[in-house]
Amino acid sequence: MTDMRTAAIAANRFGFGARPGDLRAIAGDPRGWIKAQFAPQASMPAPIAALPPGEDDLLAFGRWIAARRLRRGNAEGIERQAERQGVSDEELRMLSTEEDFIATFRSRAVTAIGARIEAAITSSAPARERAVHFWSNHFTVSAAKPAAIALPPSFEREAIRPHVAGNFTDMLAASTQHPGMLIYLDNWLSVGPNSVAVQRRARRAHGQGQLTGINENLAREILELHTLGVGGGYGQADVQSLAAILTGWTYDRPRLIDYVREARGERSGASLFEFDAPAHEPGAHMLLGRVYLEGGVAQGERALADLAQHPSTARFIATKLTRHYIADDPPPTAVARVAAAYARSDGDLRATMDAVVDCDEAWADPFAKFKRPEEYAISALRAANIQTLPVGAGAAAIGAMGQRVYAAPGPDGWSDRAESWLSADLVYKRIEFAQTYGERTARADIDARQIGEDALGPLFSADTRQAVQRAESPAQALTLLFASPEFQRR
Repeated sequence: MTDMRTAAIAANRFGFGARPGDLRAIAGDPRGWIKAQFAPQASMPAPIAALPPGEDDLLAFGRWIAARRLRRGNAEGIERQAERQGVSDEELRMLSTEEDFIATFRSRAVTAIGARIEAAITSSAPARERAVHFWSNHFTVSAAKPAAIALPPSFEREAIRPHVAGNFTDMLAASTQHPGMLIYLDNWLSVGPNSVAVQRRARRAHGQGQLTGINENLAREILELHTLGVGGGYGQADVQSLAAILTGWTYDRPRLIDYVREARGERSGASLFEFDAPAHEPGAHMLLGRVYLEGGVAQGERALADLAQHPSTARFIATKLTRHYIADDPPPTAVARVAAAYARSDGDLRATMDAVVDCDEAWADPFAKFKRPEEYAISALRAANIQTLPVGAGAAAIGAMGQRVYAAPGPDGWSDRAESWLSADLVYKRIEFAQTYGERTARADIDARQIGEDALGPLFSADTRQAVQRAESPAQALTLLFASPEFQRR
């Protein structure tokens, strides 16, 4: 028995849209099709595997900084011209830095974004790929911070991908210990005020002021965005305690010789984590009413494990999952069922995802969710069975629609609510994308009606089918299909 309507919901809501032939393959068991993709995976997609490891991403920014410092001594001629033309030192410095920064990192970003999109459009396990995108957004590391500009792709590959069907505790630990997160949220700068390192520096400074430096950024985001959530039962004292517990959590920082030698870094981010005992704030710390005794890095690992198992974390994760897969305002009954599955399984993400799939609410309304720009573009590419993209095309198109891949504006990631993407300007940009994509894809042998049937099945509305049929050209037919309400939603 086949169920093409449910198959279309499965492909579009849980995956990235159907390619030709997908719906019939899914229709025999749509829920089973999704669940099977969360079985243990031996290898990652080839485009992702080809990307450089975390150490190379880490070296990229350091090499750029080192090179700029060395070039500063050769800028006298430019500075004289700037003085004659009334250009301030600050303006000159910003201009040259920004131009050089963009030129240095553009190619690297284009390659990584292209690999992410290619993995999604060619994947035979698109539900798993969507889960990677979801968790990468949950644990955001953004290229919008200059020091982290090269790190999001390796963070996603090394801290997120291995754990999407594993345990949340492991993903939380892996994300927190990855150089991408430690740099993005400044924990590598965090030093306990009573630590051995500060005492040594204070002695060298001959008592000229106390040197302290606990940074609370990572601790706050772990509590607010990664585990308990706002209203999850923590206070500022808990932020301070977790920040103290995480002092000394840093990474193996490259030396000058590593920057000078242009060899590619080979280690993954997972192997770069270091615990700097002299920087750690000593003693026991109380977090959420529980005392964590001194114990080096294990103190922090115990705290993270307990946060992962907290009832507020179960509710927060369940709410985010059901918001992503079911509705902007998820049904409380669905949230409760998914939270219960998370708690029963001690944070097993495969069991938790099974619970989302088994929610009847996930299948009731095929258009409850509005696609974010990246998933909209990927679904259009899959519908036309595109296998490869011109270099940079995907990143540019998605960015024009308001979502810069790997560069969310803040640690809370990209919004999962339709209202964030329904402004007049952003909707117009989508129409522009549909038109441009339709024009570039159209050929005499491409039938937009068949693409609509293959991608949407019974969800392909009579109104859109009629509009596509009456189109004056193949390009216009594709534009009408990709701009249609049912293609914009999932």
